[in-house]
Amino acid sequence: MRYLTSRLLISLVLMACLAATAQAQRARRFGLQVGMAAPIGDFKKDHFEDDYPPLARRGANVQGNYRVDIKPYLAVGATAGFRFNRFDLDMFAAPDDELVQHRKASGWKTTYALADIYLQTPPGTVFGFVKGSLGAALNKSPEVRVETTFGPIRHSADPVLVPAYGLSSGFAIQNGRFLLTVEIGVLRTRPSFEITDAKGNRSTLKQPMHTVNSMLGIGYTL
Repeated sequence: MRYLTSRLLISLVLMACLAATAQAQRARRFGLQVGMAAPIGDFKKDHFEDDYPPLARRGANVQGNYRVDIKPYLAVGATAGFRFNRFDLDMFAAPDDELVQHRKASGWKTTYALADIYLQTPPGTVFGFVKGSLGAALNKSPEVRVETTFGPIRHSADPVLVPAYGLSSGFAIQNGRFLLTVEIGVLRTRPSFEITDAKGNRSTLKQPMHTVNSMLGIGYTL
């Protein structure tokens, strides 16, 4: 897995070098995007068939990006971002449960870096694009502590670096040097966490952390 992650990071560097080679002659765009990250698939499970249901809820996503046009219909770039999804503590341990004495939980966190390639209509006042992304993500599981009359329930937090990829589409509106973007897409990553229970026993949890991200951004063109 470390070898695969290293190859992805090397690809990211090569993509950045390609962008740097072309940037003297092509439009360069810097942007900041914010929006929502809605969990999908096994990441949004809210039942207790598993020992560690993810109970992930809608969260926030923020990212910065850079891209450079290679051809009128082709661009490359890079994205770095942070995603946070709340752990549904109310579902896990209801606040009105008489057996619960104390409860506390952090959220699911993802910090990621991706190399991007864009297929786009020729840039104008309004243009559309499809973006494919590949890179790495540092994911962290939530730390959960619930004290009950029968004893504690504890899930440990664990940071894991694994590959990540995404696919999105959207459109942009160019006004002078400023750029407004609307984008929707999927970010996928699947870490394996080391989990420690209340008795100190350790186990491995392979947890998909896939989200649909709806983003609104502003950029500047050089």
